[in-house]
Amino acid sequence: MKKVLVIVMALVMLAALTVSPALADGKPEAEMVPALDLSALDLTPSEGMEFESNGDGTCTLTGLGTCTDTDIVIPTVSPAGDTVTLIAPKAFQYLEDVDSVTLANYEYTVDEGAFQDGEFETLNIIGGAPVLGKYAFYDCEDLTDIQLTDSTLEIVEYAFQGCGDDAAVTFTNCTGTIGEEAFQYGGLLSVTFSGCKMEIDKYAFYDCDDLTGIQFLDSEIMAENYAFQGCGDSAALVMTGSTVELEKEAFQYCDLDSLTADETEITLGEYAFYDCEDLTSILFTNSTVEADEYAFQGCGDKAVVEMTDCSVKLDEGVFKYCSLVSFSASGEEFIADESVLYSCEDLETVVIDSEKVELGEYAISSCPDLASVSVCTGGGEVSIDDRAFQYCENPAEVVIGDGLTELGKYVFNDCAEGLVITLAGAQYTADALEDGLD
Repeated sequence: MKKVLVIVMALVMLAALTVSPALADGKPEAEMVPALDLSALDLTPSEGMEFESNGDGTCTLTGLGTCTDTDIVIPTVSPAGDTVTLIAPKAFQYLEDVDSVTLANYEYTVDEGAFQDGEFETLNIIGGAPVLGKYAFYDCEDLTDIQLTDSTLEIVEYAFQGCGDDAAVTFTNCTGTIGEEAFQYGGLLSVTFSGCKMEIDKYAFYDCDDLTGIQFLDSEIMAENYAFQGCGDSAALVMTGSTVELEKEAFQYCDLDSLTADETEITLGEYAFYDCEDLTSILFTNSTVEADEYAFQGCGDKAVVEMTDCSVKLDEGVFKYCSLVSFSASGEEFIADESVLYSCEDLETVVIDSEKVELGEYAISSCPDLASVSVCTGGGEVSIDDRAFQYCENPAEVVIGDGLTELGKYVFNDCAEGLVITLAGAQYTADALEDGLD
């Protein structure tokens, strides 16, 4: 009988620790998660399992048979030489007295409920192009480590629903799809995509409320509506070197503590992070950011937003009603549609220093605690539309550099009495600028 070497389990445990949050504050590390050392794995297929021949050179794996391995490697060929094209429905349901299950270079289907309610702790899927069917690993509550490596994956709806015990899930060098509700309600601690190209369907990670870390590293990720809705436990979302498209409400109502992106191309659909009330930090560096209407509306817990060396295009109301204390942006361009920072009641400072800046109507209006505004004091072309800072009752000073090309009407109406507005070194009152700048 095949036995996986002790060193294999040590490596798997090491990988799990690497993926899982390891910092003192409980947040996951934003470093690349190393792939499994495949050369150290014993992938000898387990013996003694039961097969049913299809009479055409293929067969179905139907059960555990006499196999007593504690670390199972699923065969791809039967003892009779037939290629395994299906793991039968419920073939390994309630699997017990097993530590790990490995599918290596498996090309076919794991059928409905095949490993449902299994008690093993580690799952490795290495190579191949498996189709993981409905409920394939449903309610495998003891899983702590799920590694999917070098595979083309089709993960069907509900495949991992309700599984995991503070589990680390790692996709490394994978392509494919994760179906609707695939990991819904799972007891997952972290999810990492490294070197992947994946599509994540609706509700795929919905209500995984133990998640503390989500990472997109050197990957292309497209997440459909509600893909991560309602997930997270003071979670950190990290994007590095990736292309990320999040559709409508993808992270709506999530308990995220921080969002960090570096060298990433980000496209956010409507309400993508709507009402993520616990966000304290949104940091983008060297990235391209495009956000549709209301992408962050209602989010933040006295959050700091920094967009450094970025190209930014924000649609209407992107940060409307957010609890932000500071907002800064720099880089190639900062294009903000109307009401982008409207009624951010805790907002105190705004610093924008991009090469091109456009602020739409009411862009930063009705922010009662706003005390300081600086726009392109180091140079840069600036266009400000009507009422952009209207009803900001507190600011003592607004400074705008000498690249101002357009200033609309009523930009500073109903702002603080005594407000000093400096435009290209010259000082004005709000009343003097009521009709714009000649």
